[in-house]
Order: sequence, then C-alpha cells, then structure tokens
Amino acid sequence: MDKVLKGASSLLPYHLLAYGTLLGTGLFQSFVNTKVCYRVLPMKEFILLQKQLFPIYFGAQVGLTALTAATHPPYSIFSLAKDPWSAAPLIIVGISSCLNWFIYGPRTTSASLVRRAIQVNENPDSDAGGSKAHRANRNFARNHAMVIHLNAIAVIATVLYGFSLSATLMDGRNI
Repeated sequence: MDKVLKGASSLLPYHLLAYGTLLGTGLFQSFVNTKVCYRVLPMKEFILLQKQLFPIYFGAQVGLTALTAATHPPYSIFSLAKDPWSAAPLIIVGISSCLNWFIYGPRTTSASLVRRAIQVNENPDSDAGGSKAHRANRNFARNHAMVIHLNAIAVIATVLYGFSLSATLMDGRNI
C-alpha cells in the first residue's frame, strides 16, 4: 500500500497515463476509427460524423500533449527544459495538433461541405467547364492532405517521445 501511495504522489503515473492516452487516441483515430467509418457510412453521414469528431480529436490531442508535458517527472514541464530529446517530440505534436485544430481541420470541414453541396446540386449547364467543382475538389484535397500529413507527423513524434521516455526510465533519470 505504501508503494501505491508513494506512486500516487509522484508525477510519473499521471505522466504515463497522459502519454498512453495520447498515443492510443492518435493510433485508434488514425488507423481504426476513420477507416471503419469511411467504409461503413454513406458519404453524407461520414462527413457529418467527421465534422463532429475531428475537432474533439484535435482538441484532445492538444490537451493530452499539454498534460503529458505538465506531468513530465520529476518537476513537471520544467524537467523538459533539461531534456531536449523529450521536449522536441512533444513540441512537434503540440504544433501539429494546434495547426489541425485551429486551421486545417476547420478548412477541410468547410471544403468538404462545399464540395458535397456542389456535387449534390450540380447542374451541368450552370458550370460548363466544371471550374467550381474543380476548385472545390482542389481546395478540399489540399487541406485534407495537410490534416493527414500533420496528423502523421504528430503520431510519429508521439511514438518517438515514447522511446525517449523509455530511455529516461531505463536510465533511472528524472523519476
């Protein structure tokens, strides 16, 4: 019981839980949830679900990155200043997540809704050259590619942080 109480008063268990949740959420959303929803749902419902889900995911990614940094043992975020190999991946995850949450996620959602509206209401006579549809598709593709790439960078950086964390734990430093 003393070990449990000692552990509860340390930042380490909270750090491990925050990091594990960050990694698990990123992997699940990227490789399971999105793929299954895309295959199973009709496009309209898929877009509506993503519109609701991705802001929550990106916000959680930002929050969990901050929580992981704030619980870095032994002295919270101040410990990261002495550990650039741990700080760098978390900074990358934070920046990538913020870009997706505040910029590219909303742009992708808007572009997908515009693109879908043009496809549904498409009148061949009104857009003879297909320029509206082409611009909408290009805008969506560009923003969606940024979301995908930034998310991939964040997931890779999260995994790299895990290697840095495990090296720290194996060395017995900063615990």
